[in-house]
Amino acid sequence: MTKAQHGPQQWGRLAADFYASLQEQAVIVAVVGGQKFKGVLVGVDIYDILIRQDAGLELLIGKGQIVYVHRAT
Repeated sequence: MTKAQHGPQQWGRLAADFYASLQEQAVIVAVVGGQKFKGVLVGVDIYDILIRQDAGLELLIGKGQIVYVHRAT
């Protein structure tokens, strides 16, 4: 998308596009307080992300608590 499509206050890649590129992939999520969680990104909405860990546990993490998200290596 171009700057004109985003509007005057946005440029570059949108957060929704970033999360969409990580759909069903292993990610690391760091949260306020220093904890890091690893799992497959299985859901995103306006307020939360949902990851599924290897043992099957699903974690709902509020976006306001997230420090960063990146693809796991």
